[in-house]
Parts: sequence; C-alpha cells; structure tokens
Amino acid sequence: METKTLPKRGQVPLELTWDLSVVYAAEADWESDFARVEESIPDFDAWKNRLAESPQNLLQCLQKQDEIGVIFSQLYSYASLKRSEDNAQAEAQGRVERVKMQGTRLGAATAWIEPEILAMPPQTLRDFQAQERELGLYSYYFQTLERRRAHVRSAEVEDVLALAREATSGTSTVYKLFNDADLKFPDVEDENGASVELTHGRYIRFLENQNRNVRERAFRTVHGEYSRWRNTLAASLSGAVKSDVFSARARKYDNALHAALSPDDIPTDVYRNLVSAVRERLPVLHRYLRLRKKLLKLDDLQMWDLYVPMVAEVEKEMPYDEAQQAVLQASQPLGEKYARILEQSFDSRWIDVLENEGKSSGAFSDGAYTTPPYILMNWQDNLSNAFTLAHELGHSIHSYFTRETQPYVYSHYTIFVAEVASTLNEALLTHHLQKQAEAAGDRALQLYLLNSYAERFRTTLYRQTMFAEFELKIHELVESGEALTADGMSEIYLQFNKDFYGAEVNVDDCVAIEWARIPHFYYGFYVYQYATGISAAAALSKQILEEGEPAVERYLNFLRGGGSDTSINLLRGAGVDMATSAPVHQALDVFDEIIAKMEALAE
Repeated sequence: METKTLPKRGQVPLELTWDLSVVYAAEADWESDFARVEESIPDFDAWKNRLAESPQNLLQCLQKQDEIGVIFSQLYSYASLKRSEDNAQAEAQGRVERVKMQGTRLGAATAWIEPEILAMPPQTLRDFQAQERELGLYSYYFQTLERRRAHVRSAEVEDVLALAREATSGTSTVYKLFNDADLKFPDVEDENGASVELTHGRYIRFLENQNRNVRERAFRTVHGEYSRWRNTLAASLSGAVKSDVFSARARKYDNALHAALSPDDIPTDVYRNLVSAVRERLPVLHRYLRLRKKLLKLDDLQMWDLYVPMVAEVEKEMPYDEAQQAVLQASQPLGEKYARILEQSFDSRWIDVLENEGKSSGAFSDGAYTTPPYILMNWQDNLSNAFTLAHELGHSIHSYFTRETQPYVYSHYTIFVAEVASTLNEALLTHHLQKQAEAAGDRALQLYLLNSYAERFRTTLYRQTMFAEFELKIHELVESGEALTADGMSEIYLQFNKDFYGAEVNVDDCVAIEWARIPHFYYGFYVYQYATGISAAAALSKQILEEGEPAVERYLNFLRGGGSDTSINLLRGAGVDMATSAPVHQALDVFDEIIAKMEALAE
C-alpha cells in the first residue's frame, strides 16, 4: 500500500498559500517595528500619575496606547502566522517567543492606565470630553470602564485580590494536567476484536462506530475511569466554583453569574431566558430523538447511541475550487459587497489551503487591525471542509467589516457574538446545497445535509444549554452555603440528562459522572455563548432568506459594529433581541422545520 507523505512547506503551490508579504515584505521590516515598539515602552511613564491633570494628557496617552497597540498586534499576528506554516521552524518559534515577551513588557508598562482613569471622578471624565473634542472617540470605552467602577476596590484590597487570584486559580491547571497528561483509559475492544487504546481524541470515533457493543464499551470505559477519580475531581471543580464565588463577592457583584456577564454588559436574564426557553422546547429535541431511533432501526435508544451517524455519509467529493464557488453562491443573499470580499479573500491569497509538514492542525481565522483576516486550512476534498471554509470565512469577513469601519479601540468584537457570523455562513451554505440537492432529486444528500445541520442544534443549542444550567446550579449551591460533593453533582447531572433525554432515551446511570470530563466548567459561565450564538445565527439567516435586503443591511451593520457598542445592542440592531427568549424560539422553529423535512425524506 502506497503511503502518501505530506509535502514540505516549500513544495506547496504558491497560489494555495497565504501572502504574508503584504504585512512585512522582509524580515528586516518586522525587526524595525519590533524595535519601534521596544523603544516606545518607556514613553508611557511620562503620563503616569498625570492623566487627571488635563484632557490633553489623557488623550495623548490613549492615542499612544492605540498607536503602539496597532503595531504590536501586527507584529504578533505575523509571527504567529509564520510559525503556524511550519511549527518546526526554529526562527519562527524564536520570533513568537520574542514578541510574547515584548507583550509582557508592554502590558506591564500600560497596566496602570485603566486603574488611573477609574480613579478619576466620572464628572472629571465628562468635563474632559467636553473640553477636548477628540476624546469623544473614547466615549464608549469610558462607558465600559464605568461598568467596572463599582467593582474596583481600594488599592490595598486590589493588592490582596491580586495575590488571592494567584492562589485560587490553580484548580483549572490541576484539572488540565490531570485530564490531558495523567489520566489514562483502559484499552477497548473494537468491532474486529482487537484491543485499541482509548484516548480523548478517539472517544467520539468510538461513539460513531456502527457496532453498538463497541459504542457501549467505550462509553462505559470512559465514564468508569472518571468515576474512579470522582472525589478528587469533585474537589477540583468545587475549588473552581468557590474561586468564582469569592471573586464575585469580593468585587461586590450580585453573584458569580453577574460577575461573569457584567464585563460585556450581558444581562443575567439572557442566561436564564436561554435555559427556560430550551426547557420549554424539549419536545422538539424528543421529536428528533424519535427520528434517530427510527433511522437507526433500534428498539430503544441508549446514551451511547447519540453520536453514531443516523444518516449514511455521502461520499461527495468537493475540491477546493468547487467549495469556493459553493460558498460564493451560498452568500449571494448577503449582497454584492459581501461577495466581493469573498472573491478578494480567494484572489488575494488570504487563505493557506493545503496541509504540509509541520503546519498547525485544524482551521482558524486570524490577523490584526492592519492585516488581511487570514485563514488557515488543512484542506481535504469533502463536504466537511467546505463547511469549515464557510465557517472561517464568516469570522474573517466579520473582522474585515469591523476593521474597515471602526477605530482600533473598537476593533475587537466580544466572544458573545464571535460565532454568529461563522454559524450564519454555515446555515446559508446548508440552504444552498440543500436546494441544489433537491433540484437534482438527490434524496441521500438532502438527508445528509439536513442531519448535519440538525446535529448542530442538538449538540450546540441543547447540550450546551444543559451544561449551562448545570454550571448555574452548582454556583448557586455554593452561594447558598452548600457543599459540592461528587454524589451531589452526579445526582444533579443525572437528573438534567433525564430531563433532556429521558423521554426517548434510556439514561444510564453511568452518565452521572460526565460533569467530570467537561473542561469548560472551569471557564466561568462560558458555554452558554455557544447556544446563544447558534440561536442568533439561525434567527438572522432565516430573516435574511425571507426578508431580503432590509435584513441584510441590518446584518452588515452588525458586522461593522465590532466592539463599538454592547453585544446585546449590536445584535438588537441586526434584528435579534437576545435579552428576550424570542431568538431561541426562532432558532428552535428552524430545528423543528429541519426535522419535518427529514421525516418526509425518511418515509
């Protein structure tokens, strides 16, 4: 059997690599900017303890911070992108380490700026803006700082909190080291009777195995191993939750949820509305699970049956040039300018397409304020990669519109909205390919596409919301003075699984320990954003396809908004109000429609 080896970087066709020469034409240019930033770091001392003296001092300091921030972000982006081409290249590794260390020095030199602004009375800031017109640019930035004012303590308390942070933040590191390095699973017998090492990376592949006994063995083995460490892992997660609660109370937030959502001005009702809306629409999930049972031809569903493909994979080859055209055609509802930017991304070599030796795995969108929004791929000629391309282009075009429209200070959008544009692109590509398959009478492809989209609702909207509810529950228990034990958390987690799946699935008790293998529970109310993101994207794509130009213009204005307003306001302007449960219901209406189409095709 012939073994296909990966090409060296220099063997990849130039037209299928990204063009970083538009960032720095020569290494000497990068070095020149690096020196410029290095020389500017001491300059910030000139304004220290002097921002309140005059509006000019404040303006000059903020302008200098932006000026150096622009250059540094370009330096860092270039270094990171060059390294990702070939991670074994020593020069690229060294460049990244140098710019990281410079970032640490720059951060230390500017760390005093925001605390000093917050030490100024609000009226002084207002007076300064009235006296110095150019400070108006920073008006929303000052508002974001103002949200923190009530939660910034005295200098003495802040020193104590900084020391405490170092002492209380270790639980996530302990968990990561245990989960990624120390935890080993027993071997599992595959469908051929061979003993295969079970790893984190192979677990989902085992759950996708057509042999039901293999799926069950993998499921029980993984959860059995976590159960062996249940008390240790309960203590670890309990420590992380207690740290969140301590920090929230020390900074005088209402609770840990409020502390996590406040920096982006997300009302806590957004979180609670998501949970209640998804709970209300559990019958839609149960309808989908009934269809899964039917298509798999099973008398009953077990927890280990939820990931095995319920629709046969379609062997549809999708070369890169064909995928480009598909994404272009799918984006037509978004108008001419959107299409022009897509074409520019292809023609101007913003995308590094092919896998090569040493290249970073996976796919991502990256870049800086002054660079193109580059995309890394490791292309394979299949549908999955076409959807990955659409996804990353969504991120890149969001960045393009933001950087084209906003000043540097507002050029970063929040995590809360980060997945909206990427997920919306996937929805439009699904719609386009579905229409093509329908016109061609290709029932198998239609069913495959619909099922792929449906699975994103099951795993992202429902499953992540269940995670979010569990996370909220365990924080509330600590806040009410109760202890988090392995038994207690397992009981809660098992009940949530029964609530979500029990109507159609035999929920095996061994799933009760699954909370112990979810690293996101250490991230402090992070996972809900996956669910709100797909909700907003599904609602917006539906509006775009049904309303046309008015919905498109609202959406493009959202992309242009960047970080110039709160995430809630930006999405509200686009046509979805995440402060209500309406977008979640609209998204689940889409899910319900997908299931109906699948049911019809499955007859």
